[in-house]
Amino acid sequence: MIEPVPDIAPLLRPTTLGDFATYLFFSAGGLFIGGETGLLTGSYAANRTLTRDSDTKRRIEAAFRRFRADVLRREAERLDGGESVLAKMF
Repeated sequence: MIEPVPDIAPLLRPTTLGDFATYLFFSAGGLFIGGETGLLTGSYAANRTLTRDSDTKRRIEAAFRRFRADVLRREAERLDGGESVLAKMF
């Protein structure tokens, strides 16, 4: 004997909670996927740009070395002056 298929239409009606969950999870997922994709493609493009031109790469490396040396000099001056480095950090 063949039984009729039950009508599940009332169970498929949209609800406020279901709409909220849908918009929340799709927006959060899109934000995460879009953000990670943008980060990866941006990093790849920057890496390609920097490694393509050796002159630019040398200038950036030299600037970064000077920046690190300046930061270390300032930290050494603070330590020599008796000031706590941790007090400035937190």
